[in-house]
Amino acid sequence: MRLLSSTSVCLLGLGLMGSLAAAPATHGPAQLAPVKPVAGKEDGTISVTSDSAEYCTQLTQSVDHLLATPHGIPVGAMDDARRLRTEGDTLCRHRHLRAGIARLRRALVLIEHSQEHS
Repeated sequence: MRLLSSTSVCLLGLGLMGSLAAAPATHGPAQLAPVKPVAGKEDGTISVTSDSAEYCTQLTQSVDHLLATPHGIPVGAMDDARRLRTEGDTLCRHRHLRAGIARLRRALVLIEHSQEHS
C-alpha cells in the first residue's frame, strides 16, 4: 500500500475545496437565507442575524460609528478596518451578502480587539 505525501494530500484537498466553492448553492430562484440564531457573549444572550442587505447596512453603520469615535487604535489596524469596511460595503451593494458581511464583521472584530488592547 502506498501512502500519499503531505504535499499530495494538501493539493488534493485544495482541489476538492475549489470544486465545492465553484458548485452552485441552489437550483432555482434566489431566496433570502433564513434567519439563524448566533450564540451571544458570556451573558447568554442570543442575537439573531440574517444574510440581508439590511444587516449589511447595520454592520456598515456600526463600523462607521466605531471608526468615527475617538480611540487609541493603531494606524495599521485603522487602515485594515477601513479597507475591510470598503470591501464589505462594495460586496453587499453587488449582492454578495455573505462575503460582504464577513468582511464587515472582521472589521468590527479588528476595531474592538484593538480598543481592548490599547
